[in-house]
Amino acid sequence: MKNKLTAREAAAELGIGVASLYAYVSRGMIRSEPQPGTRTKLYSAEDVRALKGRVAGAAPERPGAGGLGPAPIETALTLIRDDRLFYRGIDVETLARHARLEAVASLLWDTGAPETGDADPFAAAAPFQTVAVPEDGGIVGRLLVGLARAAETDLAGYAPGPAAIARTGARILRQMTHVATGAPLGTDQPIHAALAKAWNAPAEPIRRALVLMADHELAASTLAVRVTASTGASPWRAVTSGLACLDGPRHGGMSDRVAALFETVGDGDPERALAARLKAGETLPGFGHPLYRGEDPRSRLLVEAVRARPEAARVIARADAIAAAAERLTGRHPNLDFGLVVAARAIGLPAEAPITLFAIARTVGWIGHVIEQSAVGKLIRIRATYIGRRPD
Repeated sequence: MKNKLTAREAAAELGIGVASLYAYVSRGMIRSEPQPGTRTKLYSAEDVRALKGRVAGAAPERPGAGGLGPAPIETALTLIRDDRLFYRGIDVETLARHARLEAVASLLWDTGAPETGDADPFAAAAPFQTVAVPEDGGIVGRLLVGLARAAETDLAGYAPGPAAIARTGARILRQMTHVATGAPLGTDQPIHAALAKAWNAPAEPIRRALVLMADHELAASTLAVRVTASTGASPWRAVTSGLACLDGPRHGGMSDRVAALFETVGDGDPERALAARLKAGETLPGFGHPLYRGEDPRSRLLVEAVRARPEAARVIARADAIAAAAERLTGRHPNLDFGLVVAARAIGLPAEAPITLFAIARTVGWIGHVIEQSAVGKLIRIRATYIGRRPD
């Protein structure tokens, strides 16, 4: 009996497609080993047989993956534990210090398909002509228009399978960057460099911000993306649903509220200004996160990226004072939204830069979730708890 199987052999043994096999691998349910000198991987026959036994005698499928009920959705993309954030087991702090968004995309989109010769999705993406959009209106509205128009011209956008979805994701990111910068994005130009050039700003803090925001488990927008993907809609449509959700003031739009807080505090005593808000029953946007008991590492790393820059000194001093006052008053630490606004203001980015960065970065994670959900191949249909009048 063979100890190792090819992807096609393992998939045939389980009675599933190769794409579904890769989903099991990404969840750590089947071990894989790269073969020296090739791009081929072999898969543990022992794990395949064990999984086959589980599938054969399994209870009805857990609804979080696709079906009925409130069970949680499984993912192998992002882990949040002990106030640390990991992408596929790699601490985001490590990635934030050197990786480009494109490298994080390759990590999160791991197609696991070396046998088919799949390459870097950005290099292998089909030729694609970005679509121009009107320059009036807010950035999220322009991105939505751009995605809707470009989706109609992308003939490869419905191609199934992890590698094809990853290539579509690369085209989506090109379109979004084009809308944000007004310039075509070359296949060899990093996204952070294109944004830095358009904004006449240093590239390094932008690179770090993009990496830090690529994914964050099952945020509201990510759930919207997975639900859309579960219907069989294209990655373009799934990203559109996530983008519409991200625009809300309790999600990506929170950066506008944090910026307004800075303006409200101004040059006055931050503790008095924040206390006045609390007394009036208002919240302090940019502080506290339910998934972090202590600091949000993304905020710390964003501020760290600009702290030593001479032109940022005044903004950093003000941000430190506001953060210290908020912690004294509420015990809450700065979250991503606070750090993002601080970094953007410190290097002179335009007002729409925070949500622009958020949208482009998080699209990387959304595409990863589309790949995972597409491999499940079932509709997410969560039941509601009825609390209305009972029938007679």
